[in-house]
Amino acid sequence: MFITASSRSLDRTAQEFLLPVLRPDPGFTVEMAAATTRHDPSFKLDAKSTLDLFHAREYRIETVRSGETAVPRLVLTDLPTGMTAMDSTDDRKALFVKTLLPLILMTNERIEQDRDRLRRLHTVRQGGQGLAPQDRRWLADLAVRYGLTADGEVNTKALLQRVDVVPVSLALAQAAEESGWGTSRFAQKGNALFGQLTFKAEDQGIVPRNRRQGETHRFKSFDDPKGSVDSYIHNLNTHRAYTQFRQMRASLRGQDKPVSGLALVNALGAYSERGEDYLRTIRSLIRANSLSDFDKAVLSEDQMEEVLGPRTRAELARDPVQSQARNDASDRGLMPGVVSASLRR
Repeated sequence: MFITASSRSLDRTAQEFLLPVLRPDPGFTVEMAAATTRHDPSFKLDAKSTLDLFHAREYRIETVRSGETAVPRLVLTDLPTGMTAMDSTDDRKALFVKTLLPLILMTNERIEQDRDRLRRLHTVRQGGQGLAPQDRRWLADLAVRYGLTADGEVNTKALLQRVDVVPVSLALAQAAEESGWGTSRFAQKGNALFGQLTFKAEDQGIVPRNRRQGETHRFKSFDDPKGSVDSYIHNLNTHRAYTQFRQMRASLRGQDKPVSGLALVNALGAYSERGEDYLRTIRSLIRANSLSDFDKAVLSEDQMEEVLGPRTRAELARDPVQSQARNDASDRGLMPGVVSASLRR
């Protein structure tokens, strides 16, 4: 069962999170098990078709919660359209969670693979042994990606504080709050799920309707939901505003305690100018919707990633005819703005 904890407008969020966004270097690669990707560009990304697909794949919230089934590696190239027009608020919220859950888990999986190798190299260093040249190069690249100076020897202990997963429950709760459970104008037009802002003219972004004269911030937009998830997790793992978050996570690791959303939410006071009110909202979302159940969710062992949906926004942007068609659909209200949802499942 899911419920909502807030009904505020997403435009208001623009005044609440004015921290720079740090995105992963798209050219950076990690050593990991080779995953196979299958892309079905013919799949129609509307709410009903997506729910029908999830049902056909036996992707059900309750069995994921209980641990009976793993989460399939389904990647949507966009948020489903028509979410605000769905008759069932239960289905609307379930659709949002099912869409984001594989993306969060896959990002965490890649981070965990980097972390495993980093831990091994840290142990070698602690034992007084030297590292192979390829390992030193890999460490230097990883340090740069995570915002640490790579001059000289990489501080593997400091790097371990950054190369770590973000609890699924926390990511889901913040995405729900910042995007109106995927129904906001920013989410539907730009896959902006976490309220991240940009001040860079070269970045893709959406102007808040209530932006005052002289202000330049925009909601950072992404080609697909996966890009938004990656950016959010990288932001928590690198930005100076979340140093306390990373220290608290490392402390939990050191005490062999679970790294959960509820355990870490108090360290995110810098995420919103609302301060404690924002933290209470996130805690309420996690508890009332039993989102902590998803901290134990696992991906399917099958390494096949199935990408569903038409070409990405970046590809569409290079096709002015289809790009204009999408903008026209938004203007006609086919991808409407934020609504107040009372969703329970």
